[in-house]
Amino acid sequence: MNDLITIGMPVYKAEKYVERSMLSALNQTYKNIEYLIVDDKGNDNSIAIIENIASTHLRGEAIKIITHPENLGIGEGRNTIIKSASGKYLFFMDNDDELTVDCIQKLYDEMIRVDVDVVCGSCNEVKGMVITPYNQPGHFVERDKTQILLSYFNQRIHIPSWNKLYKLSFLRENQILFHHQFVDDHYFTLQTLLNADSYSVIPDITYLYHRVPTSTSLGGECDENSYKDWTLVFKEELKLFQNAAFSPTLRKKIKKLFFAQRLLIANTALRSPYNVRHYINDYLNPAFLKGKDTFTDPVLSLFYLLSSMPLWVKKIYIPLLVQIKNRIKKN
Repeated sequence: MNDLITIGMPVYKAEKYVERSMLSALNQTYKNIEYLIVDDKGNDNSIAIIENIASTHLRGEAIKIITHPENLGIGEGRNTIIKSASGKYLFFMDNDDELTVDCIQKLYDEMIRVDVDVVCGSCNEVKGMVITPYNQPGHFVERDKTQILLSYFNQRIHIPSWNKLYKLSFLRENQILFHHQFVDDHYFTLQTLLNADSYSVIPDITYLYHRVPTSTSLGGECDENSYKDWTLVFKEELKLFQNAAFSPTLRKKIKKLFFAQRLLIANTALRSPYNVRHYINDYLNPAFLKGKDTFTDPVLSLFYLLSSMPLWVKKIYIPLLVQIKNRIKKN
């Protein structure tokens, strides 16, 4: 028999979509699967729908429901799955998305073929009746540690934790968990890529990412809360960066990429209808640029100067820098 694979899905207020999601997971061509469902206390009919499916579907006995004592958020739901999974490999999905029927089989086949820490599939975005390519970078296997890390910034491997088949032992041995309630995927994926020795991306469409009204854990409150969460993400990213053994050249490059990432989030906060502009000073804080290498590099020196400016100055230069960055990217 093939290896046991765990499909994990936190569930919160998804009664409109969860049957579609659950059936797409149950109808996989790959047979040896356990299904871990985390009830994150959405207080709707989502879990009742899953219980009904479990009582009638041929694979119903493979469904295990774990109940949180209260609403803890999608990140904690996934942590519960990491700690409770019995499979050799682990796959996350969201409670409003779908898997292609051969999703797990294709990811597993690639895992066996190339033996990597993570295999990522490609996906389409579904919005109403419109289906468009969402993440389709092609087919490649990466074993170079520097390029693996840089994938976090150039998104050769996509940031969301779903649509990836992980070696469960890899996650547990490196103590890779979710740390944030709202911006949950970025820090998890950075930890993954910092610790991974290899990953693969396949061109096959294995996942349908549905754009639906907010139904995520903790009520989908991805507004003011998410901007606050970004301050925590950036602080923890900085700790990982400071503790890692990078070459001087790579360290400089990562500092520039961190600035670009923070700049984009600051620009989003600047345009937000919510009262979140005060977080911009946290995002663009010169502390993350400190070091002798900053002041020997003209670009990093400029970034340090800009990050030291008062908020009213930042409000002027942020959109200008984003425009310049976008033009450079197009060319």
